Amino acid sequence: MGLTFYVNEDVLIPRQDTETLVEQVLAHHRDKKIKILDMCTGSGCIAVSLKKLGGYADVTGADLSPEALAVARRNGEAICGADGPVFVQSDLFAAVDGVYDVIASNPPYIPSQVIEGLEPEVRDYEPRGALDGGADGLTFYRRLAAECREHLTDGGSVYFEIGCEQAADVTGFLADAGYSEIEVIKDEPGLDRVVRAVYRYAGGLNV
Repeated sequence: MGLTFYVNEDVLIPRQDTETLVEQVLAHHRDKKIKILDMCTGSGCIAVSLKKLGGYADVTGADLSPEALAVARRNGEAICGADGPVFVQSDLFAAVDGVYDVIASNPPYIPSQVIEGLEPEVRDYEPRGALDGGADGLTFYRRLAAECREHLTDGGSVYFEIGCEQAADVTGFLADAGYSEIEVIKDEPGLDRVVRAVYRYAGGLNV
C-alpha cells in the first residue's frame, strides 16, 4: 500500500496478499464516518492502512498478543501520528464493545500440521500464534462467522483474508450464519484471497 511498517519477531511480516483486503474495503466504503474493526491486527498493517489511506474517523485494531499490539501502536503513531487507530487487547471479541460498520480480519489460517513444512523464514521466525489456524486451518473463521454478527451494524460487512483453498469452507460458514451478498475476491495472481459478506438483521438494528 506504499507504506513502511516496522516488524519484529512478535508479528507477521505484511504481505501483498493482504493489500487485496485493504483495497476492497477502500473501494466499497467511501463514507469517512464509518466505524471499522480490524480483528487479529498483528502489526496493525490493515488498521493503519485503512486509517491513513481511507481517512476513516473510527478505526480499532484488536489482538490477543500484547507484544503485537506494541508493534501496531508503534506503526500507528509513525504513519498516522496522533490520529492513528485505537488498539485493544482482546481474545477475539471478549474485550470489544459496540458495533461496527466493517469488520476486517486476517486471522491465523494455516493448518497446524502444515506449519512444520513451511519455508524456514516463516516457520522459524514468525509467531506461531499468528499462523496456526487449528487442525484444519478454519478454527478462527468458524468463530468469526458466528461472533461478528453481534458486533456489526445492520447491513454491516465483513472482509476475511483466506488461504487460497479455503473459499468454499469460509463462504459456507458465513451462509450458515445468515450472511448475504457473499463474494470471493481474487488477489493479483488470480487466487482466492478475500471473502466479503453482509449481515442484515431481520428484526431490526443490533444494539
